[in-house]
Amino acid sequence: MTLEPQWASPPGDTILRMMILADIDECELASRIGISDDKFQKLMEGQLEISASLANALSTTLGSSERFWRKRYAEYIHDNRRLELAEKKTDLAEWSKQFPVSSLKKLGWLPTHVNRKHIGSEILNFFGCKDLHDWNSRYSSGIGAVAFRTSFAFEANELSTLAWLRTAEKDTENINLPSYSASEFQELLPYIKQLCAYKHPSIFLSKLQKACAETGVALVTSRTLEGCRASGASWRNANGNPIILLSFRYLSEDHFWFTFFHEAAHIVLHGGDHIDVDGTDPSPFGYQNSEAEADTFSQDILIEPELRAKILRTSLNRATIRSFARKAGITPGILVGQLQKLGTLRQNQFNDLKRRYRWESDPHVPVVR
Repeated sequence: MTLEPQWASPPGDTILRMMILADIDECELASRIGISDDKFQKLMEGQLEISASLANALSTTLGSSERFWRKRYAEYIHDNRRLELAEKKTDLAEWSKQFPVSSLKKLGWLPTHVNRKHIGSEILNFFGCKDLHDWNSRYSSGIGAVAFRTSFAFEANELSTLAWLRTAEKDTENINLPSYSASEFQELLPYIKQLCAYKHPSIFLSKLQKACAETGVALVTSRTLEGCRASGASWRNANGNPIILLSFRYLSEDHFWFTFFHEAAHIVLHGGDHIDVDGTDPSPFGYQNSEAEADTFSQDILIEPELRAKILRTSLNRATIRSFARKAGITPGILVGQLQKLGTLRQNQFNDLKRRYRWESDPHVPVVR
C-alpha cells in the first residue's frame, strides 16, 4: 500500500544533509550560492523560491541536477497545499490504523487495555504530540526525515520504522551527554571491539553505552515493531549529539557488531542521518558510495586489512577460524559472519560458532539463546 506523506518536507532538509556530506557550513554555502543569510534561512524553510539560477548554484555547489532542485521546491509547495486541505478532514481513527498497534501494545509502548476510540490519542501521546498538525510539523524533519529518507512517498511499514525510531528518541530525551567529540569517538572505536568478547548483551551493552556516552554519543537498542526491517539507524539530536539505534535484527553477534561499527562509520564519515533497512537503498539522494564506505570501515575495524588478506589465502576449518579470531581480537562467530559477508564462506558454514540471542520480556536487551 502506497500512501502520500503526511507532512511537507522543506528543501532545507535535503540541503542540510548534503551540506554535511560536502562538509560545508551555512555561511559558506550562502556565500557560494550568492544569497544573504536572511534569504538562506528562508531557503531552508521553503519560503524562498528555488529559481533556475538558484537551482543551478545549488547543483554546482552541492550536487544533483538543476531539475532536481526545482522539482524539490515544487514538491514542497504541492505537499503544503495538499496538507492544508487534508488536515481539515483527516480522521484520527483512520490515521491510527496505519500503525502496528498490536505490536506497540505487545512491546509496552501503548497501553494494553485501551478503548479503540482512544488509540489515535494514545499514539499521539507516544510521539509526544497534541494533535495531527503537531505530529505533521514535528516529524517533517529529525527522525521523520531519517525514516522517510528515500522519497516523498512512503509505504505503510515505514510508519513502523518511525515508531521504532521514536522509542530511541524517548529513551534519550533525558540523557545528559557532553558535547560530541568526533576525534574521541573515532579513537574509541578500536577499543570498543574488545567488548565483543562478552557473551551476554546485558553485560556488553552497558559498557558500550557508557563508553559511547563519554564521547557525546548515545547508544540505544530496541526491538523492532511488526513491519520494520531496520537493523540500525543514526542521527543527531537537537543538541548535535549523535544517536545510534540498533535492533538486534537476526539476533546474532556477528550482525550486531557489524551494524554497530557500520552506524559508527556513518557518524564519523557522513555526519549521521542514516538508516539500514533490508531491501531498500539506504543512501539518501544518490550517495550510493556511503554504504560501501561504511561497510569497509566496519570490516576494517573488526578485521584489519592485512590480517583479512592472510585469512583469505588460508584453507579454513574450525581450528584456523578460532586462531584467526584470536589474532583479530574478535569471536569466531563474528569472523564467520564477516567471511560469509565476503563470500569466502557459504551462508550455512560454521554457523554453530556464532552466539545467538532471543527476546524475552525486555524489548531493549535480548538474552543468549
